[in-house]
Amino acid sequence: MNLSLVVITLNEEDSIGRCIESVPFADEIIVVDSGSTDSTASVAENSGAKVLFHEFQNFSTQKQWAIDQASGRWVLSLDADESLNEELADEISSIVNDETVHSGFSLPFRIQYMGRLMRFGPWSGERHVRLFRNGQAVFPHSGVHEGLKISGGSIGDLRKGFVIHRSYSSLNDQMDKMLQYSSLWAKAEFGKGRRSGPFQIAFRPAWRFLSAYLLRRGFLEEIPGLVSSIVSAYYVFLKWTMLYEMRRDQ
Repeated sequence: MNLSLVVITLNEEDSIGRCIESVPFADEIIVVDSGSTDSTASVAENSGAKVLFHEFQNFSTQKQWAIDQASGRWVLSLDADESLNEELADEISSIVNDETVHSGFSLPFRIQYMGRLMRFGPWSGERHVRLFRNGQAVFPHSGVHEGLKISGGSIGDLRKGFVIHRSYSSLNDQMDKMLQYSSLWAKAEFGKGRRSGPFQIAFRPAWRFLSAYLLRRGFLEEIPGLVSSIVSAYYVFLKWTMLYEMRRDQ
């Protein structure tokens, strides 16, 4: 068995089918659900997935448990709101069916935002390790923005195509997720001894906007580029303000 596709889900009936269908060469599809109340499980099963239940504790623990269930030589870990475009799917298919010296690969990402597939702005150049040899990667414990760590061996970079990430269904959805993620980030950083003050609250968001809109050329994406740069700066403001609030409460 060459490739296992692994996805964690919670109420992803609108996304999971598209995610699975973008990897038609997967020999095994494992969907780990944490209690969906919609038709996520049935959509996944109808798309050929094996659906397992695992109680959610945090993202890194959930994803680690999910990849532990995979039996393929290679594992591709995707979120339910992510899918491969054809070029990247072809490149991954050739890699898992051939020999390579690398233990894992980072994949290029492009965000679908306000109906636009973004090339520039706050997420330009985004890459994540998602393809790896089974047993040679782990998800270290993290409150938010969990990332794979390759244990031994080298990491290659795939250049053809990209992962399409449809992270937000609306601005309201984005705001809800930012509140959740900024709270998780602040709690994790506070536990590490990190602190916030006026400088971080005032200047980090400003720098985030300038770097996203000007240095990363978000202005080329028209209104979506402007909005994403502003909202990205607001997210930074939330994170550092919540971290300051925890110090004050203490």
